[in-house]
Amino acid sequence: MASTASTARQKRLIIASTFIGSTIEWYDFFIFGTVSALFLNKLFFPAVDPTMGTIFGFMTFATAWLVRPIGGVVAGHLGDRIGRKTTLLWSFIIMGAATTLIGLLPTYESAGYVGAVLLVLLRIVQGLSAGAEYGGAIVAVVEHADESRRGLFGSVPQSAAFFGLLLGNLTFLAMTTLDKQALMNWGWRVPFVLSAAMLMVGIYIRNRVAESPAFVKAKAAGNIEKLPVMTVLREFPRQLLGVLFAQAAPNTFFYTCAVAMVSYAVSKLKMNQADMLIAVSIGAAVEMLMIPVYGILSDRIGRRKVFVWGIAALLIGAIPFCLAVEARSYAGMVAGYVWVLGVGHAACHSSQASLFSDMFPTSVRYTGISAGYQMSGAIFGGPLPIVATILIAYQNGGIRLFFGYAMLIGLVSLIAIMASKPHYSLVGSAGGQRGREHQINTVP
Repeated sequence: MASTASTARQKRLIIASTFIGSTIEWYDFFIFGTVSALFLNKLFFPAVDPTMGTIFGFMTFATAWLVRPIGGVVAGHLGDRIGRKTTLLWSFIIMGAATTLIGLLPTYESAGYVGAVLLVLLRIVQGLSAGAEYGGAIVAVVEHADESRRGLFGSVPQSAAFFGLLLGNLTFLAMTTLDKQALMNWGWRVPFVLSAAMLMVGIYIRNRVAESPAFVKAKAAGNIEKLPVMTVLREFPRQLLGVLFAQAAPNTFFYTCAVAMVSYAVSKLKMNQADMLIAVSIGAAVEMLMIPVYGILSDRIGRRKVFVWGIAALLIGAIPFCLAVEARSYAGMVAGYVWVLGVGHAACHSSQASLFSDMFPTSVRYTGISAGYQMSGAIFGGPLPIVATILIAYQNGGIRLFFGYAMLIGLVSLIAIMASKPHYSLVGSAGGQRGREHQINTVP
């Protein structure tokens, strides 16, 4: 009885700690996206043409995505060899420290391009940490879950990511109540410096979480790969590519909403930046609430079905969203954010944790998920605002070409997720050996 109570307590603790830890981690990461859309060109690249300044700002944003695969592979190696808990704790500490330091950087006005160089370096550190966070968080929570609740458990860090986005946007929204001079002088720094306090809370919480039961059993059985990444490349290339291309559409549509269209509406359409932050916050709030709902649904009808519906919803919503932006309809844009984030992206984001976890055995799960997911982000997520800026400029301010690109990526993801198999069930992974895990041809 005591053991059962302890297990139940640990499951509650892993849910709470994963939610809070992931919230803080992704708050740190996402606030940079808001800054890159609204402030970076003025703060760090004011000496160049406004369009090029925006591109430079987005390039700085993209650097984190380019190094996230490295962070994912390194963390995956450590997570699959020494454990999920230690790796996640250090990724959190590194992210919090880098984010706090960004808030203390000198701008172009006081230090020229020195501040920009330091900004890029700290953004790289953020990227390495974020690369470690995603795979570790979902693997840790899914491996603590019962078979019948993996979808719900896996949705927890996904929902937390959007709570982090919501907190970041609301913090910046509060800062926009300042006059423009105060906002540019010090107001933009506040969300970053707040990370220092959040860091202390997160360290305390994450340090209390037990190691993943699946990893403990795999280690006890001696099933620890010396080079997990090589095992993934050699034995699971189809699964790796499946994760990479399946995640392309969610990455593309999310950063279309959260970064590219915010920048476009403020800089090109001259819409109020506070209004745009509110629109994103509404979409993020709806998604945060819908993710666990979809997680429960994925446990009932299957992860793949929920994910496929999410891609379809993204494609369905693309054209109305594009038309709303063209018409400068704020109500239409808010509705677009709610649909794209709260309906389409939420379905993909909620189901992918358990779906992707099923694709790899315990011994390489952290590495396989991290590598595929982060490579997808480096190719389709980070460069997305730059792609948007270039395609919009090519079309002389029009956005239809860019939305056509987003829909093309959606079709690629739909094909990828339909073709991605076989899969591994977590049932039977107690022994930790791939041969003991139940290989299945469809997602349960």
